[in-house]
Parts: sequence; structure tokens; C-alpha cells
Amino acid sequence: MRRHQRSLATPVALGLCAALISGALPARAEPSAAEKAVAEALFDAALDLMRQGRSADACPKLEESHRIDPGIGTLLYLAECYENTGRTASAWATFRQAMSESRAAGQAERARKAQARAARLEPTLSKLSIRVAPENVSLPEFTVRSSGKVVERAVFGIAIPVDPGEIAIEASAPGHETWRTTVKLGKNKAVANVDVPPLERLEAPPPAPGEPPPGEAVGPAPTRGAPAPTPTPAPAPAPAGSRGDTMRTIGLVVGGAGIVGLGVGTFFGVKALSKNGDAEGYCKGGSTCEDPRGVTLTEEASSAATASNIAFGVGAAAVVGGAVLYLVAPRSSSGVQVGPLVDARNVGLRVGGTFE
Repeated sequence: MRRHQRSLATPVALGLCAALISGALPARAEPSAAEKAVAEALFDAALDLMRQGRSADACPKLEESHRIDPGIGTLLYLAECYENTGRTASAWATFRQAMSESRAAGQAERARKAQARAARLEPTLSKLSIRVAPENVSLPEFTVRSSGKVVERAVFGIAIPVDPGEIAIEASAPGHETWRTTVKLGKNKAVANVDVPPLERLEAPPPAPGEPPPGEAVGPAPTRGAPAPTPTPAPAPAPAGSRGDTMRTIGLVVGGAGIVGLGVGTFFGVKALSKNGDAEGYCKGGSTCEDPRGVTLTEEASSAATASNIAFGVGAAAVVGGAVLYLVAPRSSSGVQVGPLVDARNVGLRVGGTFE
């Protein structure tokens, strides 16, 4: 069993691990503190729904939570949610993804569990093979879609695991009739083979009487000696008062965003303290924890503490920046002058003017 130090200082260690892993995994943008709050709320709501036996309602929330803030724990719960709703192929693929990411992150126990769950599902998978006539493959922009998603040409003719149920298949190409069919796959190793026939070419309709042939430009004929169009004058520059109003508006928006950031930081700070307090109930005495629930609560407390620090920093910077923009914005009857200040004792900037 893995051991974890029970302290809110663990974000430092977690950050070092993330830096090492990022060299082997694809880089992705770090979600903001506000986005982390949304992902956390979606994750908690999904778990409550799964405990109530409402996995069909929980899966979309887990999908969105993982899209916003990807995590191995979210992947494992999402795979279980898919399995509970009969989406065996989605569950199998998600368990395998969780296994791969766990190995890359050095989480051997999670990798082992994900591999075992995927192996248990694999013998029951239903599969679909889409075979395409050679004449279609050579058509420009020929596309096959399965349940609305594009099927890559590399998998034509290969049996691919799919979720049981009705599957709509469509083949199309410009200038040709679209071919459609629907297949229904049951559970437990059902297999369906679909053959896409050569697409029939569409005949171009003849032009209507009075219409020019395709490709011919339509428009008024040029008139000899017609006066040249009058040039449009360039717009006058905006007055200082207008620029000042814009700067003050931006200052208010930035300051408001900073206040929101401070609120998010407070939310995560309170959550970190709460999670850490809950962890103490599972991990009593000593500096290490053996209880899995205590380990999970400690990790959640660490993540919340990191998000709180980020949100407070960004929020404070935005409040200060918004205040500066608002205060220095020029007014309609004000003159703001900025220039260098150099004397025997000082070097800096001089801001002056009149304000009303």
C-alpha cells in the first residue's frame, strides 16, 4: 500500500511529480482556479448520482469534469459509470486509458486495477466492421460516419469494439448520393459487418432559362465614362473622454474578475481545511496514513490548497490592475501628463494633470 505524508505542504511534492511526468505525457493547458471549482463540483455531483444508482445521469457530468480538469481518478469513475450503463466498449477503452496514464504517473496499484477491469470486459465486447468498395476510397473527400463520428480510413474492414445498440452509418462524397443504413448490435460478443457499395454520381441539373452557365460572373456591365466612386473618409479619432470611458470600463471588469478570484480562493481554502480535517478522522496518529479514504482526502486537500493559492494571487493582481486602469483613465476635461522625473535624489515617472 502506498504511503502519503499527511500535510497541506504536499502540493510542493505533487508539483515536482507533475513536472517530471510532463516530459513523457502530452502538454495540456492548466485549468484556471475557477475551472477547477467547476470540475470539482461536477465530480462530487456525479458520485452522488452513482451512489443513488443513477449512472446514466452521472456519466455526462464525469465527462465534463474530466474535460475541464483531467485526472486518473475521474477516468476510473467514468469507466465504471460506462460499465454500469451497458456501454462496454467505452468502459473498456476508458479503463485502458486509465491504465496507461497510471503507469506513466508511477501509480502501479491503479494501473493494476484498471488493467484487470479492462481484461474482464474484453471477452464480452461487441464489434463492428465497415467494409468500403474500392471505388469509394478513390473519391475526393469521401467520408464514412458511424453514429455521427468520422471513421478513419485506416480502420476500414477492421472489427472495432463498439457500444451495444443501434448504430447509424453514413457514407458521402461531393457530387454523389449519400448512402445510409442502420445496424443493431446486442451484448456479449455480437459482431456486425457492413458493406458500403459504390456511391452513385449525382447529375447536375440544367440551368434555368435566363440564368448564366455555372462559373459565369453575374453583375452590372461597366459603364464607359462613369465617375469614380467617392472615397470614404477615415473615421475621426475618438475623443479623450471616450477613451477614458473605455479604460474605466475595462478597469471595472478586471477588478470584478479579481474579486471573483478572491472568492474562489476563499472557497478552495475552506475546502482544503475541511478535507484535511476529514482525513485526520481516517489517519489517526503518526505522520503517515494507511487508510485509502484518508489518502484520497489528503490528496484532495492538497489540490484545494494549491487552487486556493493560485486564485488568491490572480485575484489580488486583477483587483490592483483594475484599480490602476480606472484611476489613470483620462476624462473629457482632464489632461493627464506622464513624463520622466530625474533629479539629484530621485529617478522615476511623473504623473500630473487636472481631473474633474
